[in-house]
Amino acid sequence: MTELGGGSGDLPLIDERLWERVARDFDEVGPEACMAEIVDELLAHNPHYLEMAMRIARDVSEPEHMLPGFAMFYRILWLGARERGGPLPRITPETRDAIAALAGECGEAQFVSLASETLLKENPCLLQMADSFASRHDDYLGIMQGFALLYKGLSAQAVIDGLGIRAERRAANRRGRPAD
Repeated sequence: MTELGGGSGDLPLIDERLWERVARDFDEVGPEACMAEIVDELLAHNPHYLEMAMRIARDVSEPEHMLPGFAMFYRILWLGARERGGPLPRITPETRDAIAALAGECGEAQFVSLASETLLKENPCLLQMADSFASRHDDYLGIMQGFALLYKGLSAQAVIDGLGIRAERRAANRRGRPAD
C-alpha cells in the first residue's frame, strides 16, 4: 500500500510495484493507448500538469520521447493517490508560475539538485524512476529538471490545498459546525 510521502507535500509514497504496473501497462496495452488515456485524464483533471509537461518536452533534445516519461510519472503518482483514496492535486496557474520562477531564480543545475534531494527524501522510488528514464537520453539534466518541476508543482499544490482545507475546518469550527 502506498503511504504519504515523507515531506511537507501530501503526495503518495511510491513503491516499485506501481512503477512496474505502469511499465507493464505501456508494454501490454501499448504506449499510444496509454498515452491517450493519460492525456484525457490530464485534460480533464490536471491541464496545467499537461501544459508543463508539454513545455518541458519541447525544451529537451528528444521531445517526442519525453512526454511518455512525464505521463508515466503522473500515472504512477495518480495510482498511488487513488490507492490511498484521494486525487492528486490539481496544479493551478499560480502554482505553476511560482515553481517556474523559483527554478529560474535558482538556476537549472541548483534547482535540479535541490529538487532531486527533496524527491530522494520524500519519494526515493519515484526519483529512481525519473533517473532511469532520464539516463537513457542525451539531455539528462533537462529531463531531470522536468521531473523536478512536475513533482514540485504537484507537491507545492498539495501543501497549498492542505492549508486551504485546514483553514476551512478552522472556520467551520468557529461557526460551530462540524469539520469534514
